[in-house]
Amino acid sequence: MKINISGVKTIGTGLLRPEGVMALDDGTLYAPDGRGQCAKIERNGNTTFWGSVGGLPNGICVDKKGKCIIANIGNGEVQSLSPQGNHQVLMTEAGGKKTPTPNFPLIDSQERLWVSNSTNRQNLDEALQHPIPDGCIVLLEKGLPRIVAEEICFANGLAIDREEKFLYVAETMKKRILRFKIGGIGSLHDREVYGPEILGPFGFPDGIAFDEAGNLWITFPLWNAVGYLTPQRELVIALEDPESKVMKRPSNICFGWEDRKTAFIGSLDGTNIPYFEVPSPGMGLVHQK
Repeated sequence: MKINISGVKTIGTGLLRPEGVMALDDGTLYAPDGRGQCAKIERNGNTTFWGSVGGLPNGICVDKKGKCIIANIGNGEVQSLSPQGNHQVLMTEAGGKKTPTPNFPLIDSQERLWVSNSTNRQNLDEALQHPIPDGCIVLLEKGLPRIVAEEICFANGLAIDREEKFLYVAETMKKRILRFKIGGIGSLHDREVYGPEILGPFGFPDGIAFDEAGNLWITFPLWNAVGYLTPQRELVIALEDPESKVMKRPSNICFGWEDRKTAFIGSLDGTNIPYFEVPSPGMGLVHQK
């Protein structure tokens, strides 16, 4: 499947580094904003900002109560931001160790919060230029954080399958996707590479999300492309924008609007949210019906 870049539209205005994006059932979009706040984008494109969370908000998700959960990679906090603008810090460490680079949060049906911590180093540029496997995955359950997987070379986007048997993580600096089997107490084991060992010369994966057909969608900022791994674990590049006409280093993907058949793209350099139609509906998240 190939998507023509001419068919990609945008929504929202005045955003700064909307790295993540989440679609609500009422058609509203949430996105983090690089000025230490979040953006709310209505279906008509009207864009407003709320909250004051500091740092550099990165990946986001939404809980069942409608709060926006933020992995703030700029100040090392995982935060909960209410629609009214109040925020609280959920996590800054796990297992007695600081988690300085929370990248992406994911909530499962049991309301457990999974968080990728990209690296133990404060300097992200150093971690990207000289990568070592010092990233981890943290499980926050009933207010208690614990490290459940380690030795990941820049842990990034997270996804979970429909049956919640496996957790998937983008191991960015190894250019691959990892998969872990989820144990009964939230433990992760049976680590394996899901898909090709290397996703291509510019295949540094960032955000990931499943559709209902079992395709795992992936954003590639350096490639300026969006693709997916089929259930047979084959990589298909669905959309490329080498001239950055619409996509500006795509970093995350979610699905929403009618039947969740619209894909929305977060980006590192964007000022709006690109979107396009997809053949299979996105898999519903906990905040979606």
